Amino acid sequence: MKKIAILIFSIYFIVSCSSGKPGNARLNEEIPYKEAKNYFVKNNIDAALDSPKFESRQEFDQVFGMATTMGENGKPTPIDFSREFVVAQVEDPSTQNIELKPVSVRKNANILEVKYRKIVGADRSYTSQTAMILIIDRKYEGDINFEEVK
Repeated sequence: MKKIAILIFSIYFIVSCSSGKPGNARLNEEIPYKEAKNYFVKNNIDAALDSPKFESRQEFDQVFGMATTMGENGKPTPIDFSREFVVAQVEDPSTQNIELKPVSVRKNANILEVKYRKIVGADRSYTSQTAMILIIDRKYEGDINFEEVK
């Protein structure tokens, strides 16, 4: 009987030590995200952002405006800042046609690593500022690190 009690206690101890608790940082964990569409960088922003992370509507609205267009997909992607936060990679103003495409978002310890691809196209007759805006659930909070991949 004593051996059975020790065996049960040992199994319980091993299982309780190995089970992950919510919120524990995992290495290289894939993080789900949504890409925000139909937003533009406001004209008063002409340099790199101080912080690529936006945790409130007020912070976000200082940098981005809504670009509503006609049609089925013309409304800006809704963002619920009570449950989500936004990370954004904003390029310098350019006359080139630049497109930023997200590749992956992974969490390593307390750092969200956002990998993206930059596609540079032809010159245009006007200047614009390209941005990639990603919406992420607040349960994945962390410091942000953007990395361009080729």
